[in-house]
Amino acid sequence: MDAEFFNSAEFIDRFDGLLQQVAGPRDLALRWQPAAVGQWQLVVATTDKDGLLTVIAGLLTAHGADICSGDLLTLPSEADSRQRKILDLFRVELAEDEAQNAMQRYAEELRSCNEQLAAGGIEAVRDLVIERTARRFAARSAAQEQLLPVEIVIDNESSETDTILQITSQDIPGFLFAFANALSLLAINIEQATVRTEAGMVQDVFVIRDLRGRKIEDQDKLRELRFACALIKQFAYLLPHSPNPGQAIRQFRDLASRMLENPQQAADLTSIQSVSTLQILAEVMGVSRFLWEDFLRMQHENLFPLIRDRAEIDRSFDKNELAILLQQQLAAGEELQERVQILNDFKDREMFRIDLRHITGLCGDVEFARGLSDLADVVVAAAAELSHAQLAPRFGRPQLAGRPCPWAILAAGKFGGREMGFASDLELLFVYEGPGRSDGHRPVDNSRYFEEFVRTFLRTLKVRKEGIFEIDLRLRPFGSKGTLASALSALQDYYAPDGQAESFERMAMIKLRPVAGDDELCSEVLAVRDAFVYSGRPFDYQNLLHLRQRMATELTGSGTVNLKYSVGALVDIEFFLQAQQIEHGAENPHLRVPNSMQALKRLQEAGLIAGEQADRIRRAYRCFRRTIDALRAVRGHAKDLTLPDPASADYRYLARRLGFADPESLSREIAWSRELSRGLLTLQE
Repeated sequence: MDAEFFNSAEFIDRFDGLLQQVAGPRDLALRWQPAAVGQWQLVVATTDKDGLLTVIAGLLTAHGADICSGDLLTLPSEADSRQRKILDLFRVELAEDEAQNAMQRYAEELRSCNEQLAAGGIEAVRDLVIERTARRFAARSAAQEQLLPVEIVIDNESSETDTILQITSQDIPGFLFAFANALSLLAINIEQATVRTEAGMVQDVFVIRDLRGRKIEDQDKLRELRFACALIKQFAYLLPHSPNPGQAIRQFRDLASRMLENPQQAADLTSIQSVSTLQILAEVMGVSRFLWEDFLRMQHENLFPLIRDRAEIDRSFDKNELAILLQQQLAAGEELQERVQILNDFKDREMFRIDLRHITGLCGDVEFARGLSDLADVVVAAAAELSHAQLAPRFGRPQLAGRPCPWAILAAGKFGGREMGFASDLELLFVYEGPGRSDGHRPVDNSRYFEEFVRTFLRTLKVRKEGIFEIDLRLRPFGSKGTLASALSALQDYYAPDGQAESFERMAMIKLRPVAGDDELCSEVLAVRDAFVYSGRPFDYQNLLHLRQRMATELTGSGTVNLKYSVGALVDIEFFLQAQQIEHGAENPHLRVPNSMQALKRLQEAGLIAGEQADRIRRAYRCFRRTIDALRAVRGHAKDLTLPDPASADYRYLARRLGFADPESLSREIAWSRELSRGLLTLQE
């Protein structure tokens, strides 16, 4: 279709009636008519607006219409250049049994979106269109074959006024929507276009200009345009791999916008053409908002070298390898603060790599938890040494009876149990052996030194976001009212039979595990713990039930399900296992382990839990942990563990992320797990 056609009598007869119905930005004329068996012609007339093609094409994809061909034209306006009219003609395929309803719903939604575009611009409807389109992407099967190459020709010679862009590649449902979305990033207008699909291949021609109506000749802008054509098309092809395609589209758009601010980075993006790399990108962006915000947004220059090197992602480092790698990097730092920065960069990069391995299915739940725990062990030990180094010029080193005063750091909670997941914090207990003074130019008592040591440690290990490797010191004696670091004697007094420790602290102390410092002191602390937890004194079940009931009442919202604290949730399993360990751990030291599933295995081996019951507990525990991890991956913190409404899109995406065929299957598994957990402790709803 060319310009001469639009001046012909045939054009006036066929389409002038539609164009005459368009007097202002809110007006839209639309016509559906049969074209062939299973095919319909759609004609749309309205005024030109930023993002209009994104909406038109996106809603076609959302309603299951496959575009066979398209002719798009922006008509000149002598009266008002801001009121230029557009005329878009599409030939589409629609399923016969759905065609009439789809055409009617499409017309209603397009008119509504056009009015919102006229009033508020593309931002008023972008999320709506993305969500509608994303559902269609999610319903498609994920591509398995190799991507076919995208041939891109940019012609600036054939026209004095326009840049002509030709794209030839494999057909991809929804490409016109994705491509129009990308061009809006680059501030490019489509003046005219022809879209043709034959034998599974598309040959698209776009006549484009910049926002000032000029052809595009700037080399950086042309490089960006080439990027948009190649990468956006490949990315759209792999969107079905993403648990949440709508989120992936939004976050990819944001990333592309940031990367295109730097022409060199845009060129770097263009080099990403492998299926595996793009699949990782689609999965990551469709899974984790917090991973995006905490890493991609702040470290996008480090993202692509990592995901492009698949061997880097495939490799699993053990604790010793991580420690060696970190020490090698720290050795390159000349100044102390430079080494602090190296430590935190190492922590963030390795945490992202481990998260990436889990998101993309390269490591399972156990390996994921172990990897994060190993990283935390290595980082905590290095942060402790750097903290001592920062204090040495002021205070020297703490002494005890003419020798260096031993110190220790122990982990608790999920960190202590080596059960860490997305957005886990680090529960720590700081201990030193006893009173003395430091040996520097400004000597201070050991109590003062170790208070400063903990404060320096908290500043050294930087936290990007609440809950992600955030330090939690509440386990220490007297909680937030106690000193940051405890002398061994104070610890012994607090946890003595007549000490001030609360009954519930017996359960919390089960997960205590040495992380850094003096081995002998760590052993002494564990001996204090064992004497307190595994004393043989009767376990106070009534206190446990009272505590658990308060959690269920005070930490959950009315009418909601909190996967950790609601009646029949994760805490019921953990408390049940800990109570069994306390009750039987005095006579059976083999049960004294901080990891919940290891404790379950040993309780089963000791004949204290039947094999069939142990298997049911494992199943429920895994359901809660996997679902909690999926929620944390999306929300980015450890506190909001409320299950979404089962009828919501968030719940649908959660089920998809967890590998369930449909939301109902996830609901059944959670209901089964809650019933099992509810039976372990006697609680009231």
